[in-house]
Amino acid sequence: MRTRLGSILLLMLWLTVPAQAEEGLAPEHVVWDKTPIQLSLPVGTERRIDFPVPIKLEAPANVVAASKPIQIREDGSVYWTATQAFAPARVKAITFTGYSYFLDVQARKGAPSHPLVVLDDRVPAAETHTEVLARQRPQYHYDDVDLVRFAAQNVYAPMRLIKALPGVIQVPVPEQASGLYRGHELTIEPMAQWRSPTAPSRYVTALRVTSNALQAVVFDPRRLRGEWLSAASQHAVIHPAGADGDTTTWYLVSAQPFEETCPW
Repeated sequence: MRTRLGSILLLMLWLTVPAQAEEGLAPEHVVWDKTPIQLSLPVGTERRIDFPVPIKLEAPANVVAASKPIQIREDGSVYWTATQAFAPARVKAITFTGYSYFLDVQARKGAPSHPLVVLDDRVPAAETHTEVLARQRPQYHYDDVDLVRFAAQNVYAPMRLIKALPGVIQVPVPEQASGLYRGHELTIEPMAQWRSPTAPSRYVTALRVTSNALQAVVFDPRRLRGEWLSAASQHAVIHPAGADGDTTTWYLVSAQPFEETCPW
C-alpha cells in the first residue's frame, strides 16, 4: 500500500447520494435568457434539472438544510429532493466555463415533479457533455492536498466559504465500507466522493468514522486495506465510544473509484 498521511484540520459542508428521478414524465424546457429560472420542488419527491454543461450549485444554508443531499452528476444533471417547504430563494449554478445560471427555487406540496431541461444558445447543440469535460480536463492540475482540502470544506464549511475546484465533480459512492481498517472496532460510512479532471484522474472520498472501541484509536494509514495514494484524518485520535470526539472524518485519495480501490 502506498500512503501519504496528513492529519488535516480544516473547514466543511454538505454531501450527496444519488436517487432516481421519477420516470415517464415529459420534461419541461426553459431557454436561458438571463432571467432567473423559476423552479418549484415537490416536498418529498425528487426532481431532476438538466443543465447543458456540468455545474456547481451555490445555495443558501436554509435551502440546503431543507433538502436531502443534492446529487450533481457529471453530465450536468441535478437530482434534488426537498424535505420540507421553503420560500423562494436565489440559487446560483456555476459552470466550469465561467458563466452562471440563476434559479429562484422554492419547495411546496403539490409542485410538479417532471424534469426541467435548461437550454442555452451559448452551448452548441451538437456539443456533448463528454466533449465539454474532455476539453476542460487538461486545464486543471490538482494535487492530493488540494483534493483533501476541498473534500474537508465540503464536509464542514458553510457553502459561502467553499473554494470551488473547477472540473472537480461529485460521483456516487457506496453506502458501506466494512473491513476497510484493520484491528479496531470502527463504523465507517462513505459520505461523498469527488473526481478530479487531472490526468490521470484522482478520486477523493470522505468517510464518517465512529468508534465502537473502549480505548482511543490513533489513525494509522498502514492499517487501511486497499491501494490508497494519500490518507488524511480530520483528527489524529478517535476517542472511545460514547465520549466527545468519538467520531471524525477520513479522506482517502485513490487512482480509481472508491469501490474499485477497496479490496472487497
